[in-house]
Amino acid sequence: MKKALTYKGAVMTWECDSNRHMNVMYYVNKFEHAGRNTNVELGLIDIVGKNDVGIVVVEQQIKYLREVLEDDLIYIESTLVDIGNKAFTILHEMYNTKSKELVSTMKVVIVLFDQVGRKALPFPKEKKIALGFIE
Repeated sequence: MKKALTYKGAVMTWECDSNRHMNVMYYVNKFEHAGRNTNVELGLIDIVGKNDVGIVVVEQQIKYLREVLEDDLIYIESTLVDIGNKAFTILHEMYNTKSKELVSTMKVVIVLFDQVGRKALPFPKEKKIALGFIE
């Protein structure tokens, strides 16, 4: 998956803390919206939600690089950076639309999850091939 635009929006007043910065829970929220669009870009929309298959985040690392303030316009670009047997890693990069500055990143490790058996599932080989991770 090449870098894809997965979120665009504005920072609302009610998303800001007493310092007028976007509160950390809203960074997570906006990255979550980007993640849902990333599932479409990865072609997982035809797997997730069917046959008791879900997606589970097992690790996330957020870096806050620049201030994001009320009324700032932001966008997120997402990239698949790795696929293992069961886990795959996505890098989300949040930018200020006006300045084009990178303001935050979130690296997230995800697994496909059997919602009945409560265990991780292998990443489908045909999806790995389609995404260029194996031949």
